[in-house]
Amino acid sequence: MKKIWTLIIKTSLPNTAEDVTELVTTVDAFSDFETAKISLREKLKDFAFNKNSMFDGNGGIIQLEDYCGKLDNEYDDDEGCISERKMKVITTALKNIFEGKDIPLQLEDVECCTDWMIAFDVKDGEIKFYGDDDGPCNGYDPRIKTNMFDMTEEKNYYLYINDRFGQDDNSSELYIDLVETNLE
Repeated sequence: MKKIWTLIIKTSLPNTAEDVTELVTTVDAFSDFETAKISLREKLKDFAFNKNSMFDGNGGIIQLEDYCGKLDNEYDDDEGCISERKMKVITTALKNIFEGKDIPLQLEDVECCTDWMIAFDVKDGEIKFYGDDDGPCNGYDPRIKTNMFDMTEEKNYYLYINDRFGQDDNSSELYIDLVETNLE
């Protein structure tokens, strides 16, 4: 059985998107995982290390970094609450992904770690951000979901970012999938 690796990127970058019709999709196929992973990382670096509507040009997600700058240390010791320390671990781990490093996420598994505007779950080295409580009705409904922290194992990977962190204008969107397909 022959395998191929398909790299699918759907994005609004370098701009924001008012709706899904403004997203551009590219699809590339590769005969082996390593070549596909290298291509994914090159394209991701191009997005993250060039200033655009999502990224600051240094591997930081602009809206996420702004949100983190508003956090305080009040909940640092509460495992179910978002804290400045936890968010620093996450933003550093995301930058490591964008730089092409294989470093497992250094957070314990947690369900619904929240500040009552946004929340995140961590399970088995994967993270998922979403709006929580009053967040969505106040424009805080980010979608960040990934398992790309450590890409040393040959398996399917994904990175989804919709940077809705309370800004008044449209959000930026980036969706990446690296998927193995068996051909017969």
